[in-house]
Amino acid sequence: MKIKHIYSIIIILLSTQANYGQNRELNKKIIHEMREAINAENQIAFTLQRKEREIDGDEFISGKFYSKLNVKPFKMYIKNFYPSPGSEILYVDGWNNNKALINPNAFPYICLSFEPENSLVLAGGHHCIKEAGFKLMSRMFEHYEKVYGQKLYDYIVYNGIFKWNDRKCHKITVTYPDYRILNFKCKEGDNLYKIADRMLLNVSKLRELNPKIDDTDYLEEGQTIKITNVYGEKAILLIDTENKFPIYQEIHDKKGLYEKYMYLTLEINHSIPNEEFSRDYKDYNF
Repeated sequence: MKIKHIYSIIIILLSTQANYGQNRELNKKIIHEMREAINAENQIAFTLQRKEREIDGDEFISGKFYSKLNVKPFKMYIKNFYPSPGSEILYVDGWNNNKALINPNAFPYICLSFEPENSLVLAGGHHCIKEAGFKLMSRMFEHYEKVYGQKLYDYIVYNGIFKWNDRKCHKITVTYPDYRILNFKCKEGDNLYKIADRMLLNVSKLRELNPKIDDTDYLEEGQTIKITNVYGEKAILLIDTENKFPIYQEIHDKKGLYEKYMYLTLEINHSIPNEEFSRDYKDYNF
């Protein structure tokens, strides 16, 4: 009886290890296919609904807009549904002194130009327009694979196939057990945006952790600020099984939900003529 009992335990352990390895490989396959799909696309059009927690508060700011995006060179057109219904934003690298052109669709009824990081362009959101799209998600997983190695895929739980917005999706939950706040020494010429871009972090979280520092303030070399070691403590993603894009994203921190992005429509493999990134395009009101 003892031999049979030991044999049963060995079978269970071997079976568990096999399933563990299969789950890791499935997680890796899903993430790699997602990254390949994102990196292959240079032009997309989408309708995005967002929900983002205010700094130092429990309230959320919501928004919804339609956008056309060309990744390289970066060009973006936005038309807002809310807030500021009917307002438009156009940004093209190297054009308009690298400022965003805004049609506020409200008083004073003239077009205005602002830096992409300006609070009026952000409309209470966590990200400036140059961070739009899916590239940050791809870069984050590439970076975390280098940091954690294959252990990254142990942090992922595959939750199965879910239907969302009439799309069949893989649902995964990624939890970073070492998520924490740490001290960071700045380089010459750094500001919060540059640090967030270099470290693949959320610039809004950096604002929250460093309330006395403005986003665009240049920091002194060696100055110490607070940052997080990864973007968020937990991410819940719904990845479209057909186009491989993460069309639903939730990011959580220690307090809970921090931001949520829902791509209600997504057009890929769709050529956007260059004229549609011009203020003179017939459908715009700049």
